[in-house]
Amino acid sequence: MNPQRTAVIGGGAAGLTAAITAAEQGDSVILYERMDRIGKKLLATGNGRCNLLNTTPRPYFGQGDFARRVFFLMGPDKQITFWHRHGLRVWEEEDGRVYPATFQAATVLDVLRFHLERLRVEVLTGAAADGLRRSDQGWHLSLAGQGEQGPFDRVIVTGGGKAQPKLGSDGSAYGLLLAQGHRLRTPKPALTALETDRQAIRGLSGLRVKANVTLMHGTRRGAKADGEVLFTDYGLSGICVMDCARDALPGNTLTLNLSAPLGYHARSEVLGELQRRRNIWRGEPASRILCGLVAPRLGERLAETAGVPLGGRRAEQLSKDELDALCGALQSWPLQITGKRGFDQAQVTAGGIDTDDFSPITLESTLAPGLHAAGEVLNVDGPCGGYNLMFAFGSGMLAGLNGRQALGRNQTSGK
Repeated sequence: MNPQRTAVIGGGAAGLTAAITAAEQGDSVILYERMDRIGKKLLATGNGRCNLLNTTPRPYFGQGDFARRVFFLMGPDKQITFWHRHGLRVWEEEDGRVYPATFQAATVLDVLRFHLERLRVEVLTGAAADGLRRSDQGWHLSLAGQGEQGPFDRVIVTGGGKAQPKLGSDGSAYGLLLAQGHRLRTPKPALTALETDRQAIRGLSGLRVKANVTLMHGTRRGAKADGEVLFTDYGLSGICVMDCARDALPGNTLTLNLSAPLGYHARSEVLGELQRRRNIWRGEPASRILCGLVAPRLGERLAETAGVPLGGRRAEQLSKDELDALCGALQSWPLQITGKRGFDQAQVTAGGIDTDDFSPITLESTLAPGLHAAGEVLNVDGPCGGYNLMFAFGSGMLAGLNGRQALGRNQTSGK
């Protein structure tokens, strides 16, 4: 009996695991990658450290329930087993982030390449798929400037979304699926930096601070996160900022709580500390009231935001109302959002192909038998911390398996 012929479109995280698992089931696999090398985006993940997955449950966005069902079959435990079985040792940190033990993304790609070679998966780079058609013989794949290839028994589309087009994700994979009747949820940048009012942050570029951040839609609270905020010449970056960027719109506000990471949570605690400083440092320059709490240049911006002039004054001259205003700036510094960085700087795409027409068990289309999709091309995205790679790897593995190997048995992998 001839082996099943499978084409995988896209040599990223989902495509590489899909190709390997399909080949391990006995398929004859060809992997098509439009860039000159496979795994370019994978090498850039986690600042080159490659946060493979996360064992701590967090919500997914878009059609998050689809991700939950994928992880029921191919969750963290199963994925860790996959990596160990293929020779990659991993390291789990206290917050649930799982990395290769070498903390190098290149190691992950080396392992995947080795198994592609071992399993005789044919890898074609510089091969941009621009069309799919189905005939009585199977699926046929059109390559830009290279003609048609096929027939294939099945095709797995893992071409990514629109984030970081220079690394291969330019949105072209959407067209392959749209032509087969699938629907697209509008793509937009997620996990990206925010642009803010520049006057409010002037002189702060390059400064890093710990903060609790909250996205405000008028008076309604949106996403919130804790961590390090990086000030840039155009706005704010850092993981906690990027986690709030998904639904940010111009006119929204990102508020920074700078006092909570210092151990002051109640307003009375912050105000009490400022009053203590005023009383002890009575004859000292008022500009030193925030010394030791925040960097001097940040203190200047906060005082400006609070409307409290510090120059030429002594600490004892600060009124109760002025201390209260400084307290408010420390606890809730509002920065108006003017926009966000585009797909070229986003780590992941929000939106994508609607998952309603795909099986979460096989990732096969219910509209076009033999057609599968996995990874970022689908309308699923997660927060920072390995969640997006985990969905890419897990959905790719399931697409490769295609329901084989008794998936229904002992599949309780979701931590």
